[in-house]
Amino acid sequence: MMENYFLDELITMVKKRLPKEQNLANYLTDTLCLGKEAIYRRLRGEVAFTISEVALLSTKLGLSIDQIIGNHFSNRVTFDLNMHSSNVLDSYYEILYRYLQIFNYVKGDNTTEVYTVSNVLPFTLYSSYEYLSKFRLCRWIYQYGQMKIPNSLSEMQMDDRVVQVHKQLTESVKQCRKTFFIWDTHILLSFVEEVKYFASLNLISRDDVLHMKEELRQLLSSIEALSIKGEFGENREVYFYLSNIHFEATYSYIEKQDFRISMIRVYSINSMDSQSSNICQMQHDWIQSLKRHSILISGSGEAQRISFLEKQYAIVDTL
Repeated sequence: MMENYFLDELITMVKKRLPKEQNLANYLTDTLCLGKEAIYRRLRGEVAFTISEVALLSTKLGLSIDQIIGNHFSNRVTFDLNMHSSNVLDSYYEILYRYLQIFNYVKGDNTTEVYTVSNVLPFTLYSSYEYLSKFRLCRWIYQYGQMKIPNSLSEMQMDDRVVQVHKQLTESVKQCRKTFFIWDTHILLSFVEEVKYFASLNLISRDDVLHMKEELRQLLSSIEALSIKGEFGENREVYFYLSNIHFEATYSYIEKQDFRISMIRVYSINSMDSQSSNICQMQHDWIQSLKRHSILISGSGEAQRISFLEKQYAIVDTL
């Protein structure tokens, strides 16, 4: 019985990810590099899918192994975490590429909704800014102590693949049908304090600080324009909320037809994620609760928006 449950769950989830015109057996044959008879024996339950085969399908289709093997345990849920490779730059790239895969998967669907509850400045909004994104990488390298960081961000050479994933991530985020940001009112404070700390250690130069100050001002101007307009582009709505409650962490929830994923920020830029229906529903309900205790400042709430932005500009001007 248990084996049948796993098989049924796997087949159901694979079918949901495939286009309607795609034949299941043909897809499995091509993806797993097996003959048709071997595939049909697996589909009939005569031969079990191996762990490596399930893992490959999980990677290719963005399936949650938790859903495949853990849904029948009502009191247990597993989370996925991007594990670090031995090279810190490879780890950084792999984490960002994982985010890019998720956004690329959902961005073209009209039912997509993205929610981010954040107590720190969301990287997806500043990943295209040269000095701000370099500083993020600099912090990552410094924290893991595996490489010597430059004394100036201007001297820091970014790997081409990292530059590209930054740009692609920025664009993919803007392509989603609806995006909701729910922010702590001190969203910029911790970022600015980190810049000051690194400058005090002479890990970044005064010129770097001034470049970041200018880019933060540009970012605030962009956020102001977005909040007034209420969209990234045609049919790509964006909503900004200010919370009256401070957050202890950053949470994200993404959904589209037949797909849901919840993420919790950990270890600076990494995240734990789950596609468990129970966790996703809990995350969704929690975020909706926070939204009810927040003030919408995009398209409305002009006085609150002006006050919030003035406070953020004042924080940036302390650099």
